Amino acid sequence: MLHHSRFIITLTTLALIATGSIYAQETPQLLKDSFEEGKTAPDGWKRGANLQGVRYIYDRGRGNTGQRSLCLQKTAKRYFPIAQWSRILPLTGQPKSLKVSCQIRAEKVTKAIVDVVFLDKNQKRISHKWASYIGEKQAGDKPVQHNWKEYSGVVSVPEKTAQFEMALQIYGPGKVWFDDLEVTVVKSNTSATNKPAIQKDKNEIEIKVGKGIGRYLLISPDTKQAASKERALLLVLPGGDGSGSFHPFVKRIYENSLSEDFVLAQPIAKMWTQSQKIIWPTTNSKIDSMNYTTEELVGAVIKDVSQKTKIDPSRIYLLAWSSGGPAAYATLLQKQTTVSGAFIAMSVFKPNQLPDLSNAKHRSIYILHSPQDKVCPYPMAKAARDSLSKANVRTTLVEYQGGHGWKGNVYTNIRQGIDWLEKTKAP
Repeated sequence: MLHHSRFIITLTTLALIATGSIYAQETPQLLKDSFEEGKTAPDGWKRGANLQGVRYIYDRGRGNTGQRSLCLQKTAKRYFPIAQWSRILPLTGQPKSLKVSCQIRAEKVTKAIVDVVFLDKNQKRISHKWASYIGEKQAGDKPVQHNWKEYSGVVSVPEKTAQFEMALQIYGPGKVWFDDLEVTVVKSNTSATNKPAIQKDKNEIEIKVGKGIGRYLLISPDTKQAASKERALLLVLPGGDGSGSFHPFVKRIYENSLSEDFVLAQPIAKMWTQSQKIIWPTTNSKIDSMNYTTEELVGAVIKDVSQKTKIDPSRIYLLAWSSGGPAAYATLLQKQTTVSGAFIAMSVFKPNQLPDLSNAKHRSIYILHSPQDKVCPYPMAKAARDSLSKANVRTTLVEYQGGHGWKGNVYTNIRQGIDWLEKTKAP
């Protein structure tokens, strides 16, 4: 039966007890599955929530080595909520790392993930790490298209992990197939050379925020020739999942759009739940299990950076796009904040979820939006401009062509927005 399901456990010693359970003293290979057995889903696997614009397909006619594979197709032009196939497996012996490899076929995939979720003995989530990323990684990249291809990555295992969940996920539009999934224990003397770039950056800085720990990435003027005077600070709240995977693009913003006396900090969004829909939760849009709001995270990052570098308090700005926009509005519209301006691109405006707009009457907001945007409707950008201007907030709306996403001369567009914030800041 194990042979037919193609689920293999490799071990040196088997101990069979009366209940028929199998215990292993050593299990270097934890999973090998080509999804050949099952009716509506492969044995042991379950599909995620029913989502508009998403198809869960147990494909019986398209496999890599066999006949079958798992498939996700998304037509909805949004990243969240995430759709996934998943399976929970036991983990014994506290290995330090796992290697995950999978054959993947992609058709116009914007973003798909092979995710590993670590659970304690009560199936309470500890953390998660991406083993592989399929799709657009940087601004201007095209959706991924290829036949069967192996993706692999090595992920470190946190303490107290008793189980782990394999999650095959799709975020944005596209169609992706998964086959020949293997999970093996990495021996302690094996170098984890296959870690993908989208995992936790070794340069992430941890800080105390609210009742939890926040993280951010810092690009200081030490890497560029910088003036000795006080420096401006730009905090970037990326769209999408708000993760550190946007850092290569953020670095290019620093290099191509900012003057020499800027410091750039990129807060990292925290995924509090697997089904989280709001990437940057705020005071007025909280989610279950969160230990801090985005406003608190931004404040903590500003405080920490200010202890490392001399910052001009009148030149602290936010740059946010798409899913990061609502939190940027919420942060700037606080009654008390050290942020003096925000550049918000291709995002939504929901005033019923925001503080009093007049709180920002001495601050500036630069809105960049495409009239062809079908993901974040353009009328919302116009409503933001009109409502904020009426509340005596210095506001401008600049258009670009091409629809949702960074289009055209990206870095020039960003530089123009930052320059406008500099010129309109309060004295």
